[in-house]
Amino acid sequence: MSTSPQPYNLLLEVFYWGLQWELITKAEAVKWADDIIITTEDIPDYFFIELSMSKSVTEAKVLIKDKISISNAPIIGNVLLGLIYHKLNSNNIGLQKACEVMDRIALNNTMAGDKMGVLYQFSDELQEAFRPEHYDYLRIEILQFLSIYRDFALDNYDMWPSINDQIETLIFNITQQRIEQNKTFKQAQNHINFIRQFTIKMALYILILGAEIVILSKVDLTYKFSNDLYAISLIIFAIAMCYPVVWVMYRALAKLFRL
Repeated sequence: MSTSPQPYNLLLEVFYWGLQWELITKAEAVKWADDIIITTEDIPDYFFIELSMSKSVTEAKVLIKDKISISNAPIIGNVLLGLIYHKLNSNNIGLQKACEVMDRIALNNTMAGDKMGVLYQFSDELQEAFRPEHYDYLRIEILQFLSIYRDFALDNYDMWPSINDQIETLIFNITQQRIEQNKTFKQAQNHINFIRQFTIKMALYILILGAEIVILSKVDLTYKFSNDLYAISLIIFAIAMCYPVVWVMYRALAKLFRL
């Protein structure tokens, strides 16, 4: 285990933001420093001793900030989401705090645009929730989303790169699957619309053809039914004849107003 803080830059950055947003406690940071001091055979960097002996969260944050360069790498946001999952799942933080931290992660610009939108959405849904069952449903929804990041932990820092690669691959596959599902749904919807339009057109053609047959057959108009049928047929035929003219006028006006 390294006795210098440099190899732990990403981990220290997670500690910094976690302490800043009250997701990680000072005790967790101190325990990590104590473990390094105990397990190393050489004299540890004085940074670990100072962190181990820090008296407050503010002091711990100052010590850490002096040793890191803020990268805002996407993996930082992913790890923090994993920590939120564990804390929320074990009831160490509430739904309000989880949404607050996810908002901070999104604002910190450590996530891709589509993920940022999801994080903001959860906060919006929390503001709109006003019944206990709404909170329960939202909690389940958030945990399902965060479960992708559950393999991240503070004590498996060496595995973060491989875990992150697996997550990115999983997200890519899920995205591709949704694209294919949307494409299939759109094709099916287009097919249904085509059949619907074809059915309507055929019904109209049959109606117009029937009206034309009634008009040309010279029915006996002395009967009321025949007289009404003839009148209706004339109206249908007149509408059919006027429709092309009305359609041309509509298209011309639409084009004119667009210009």
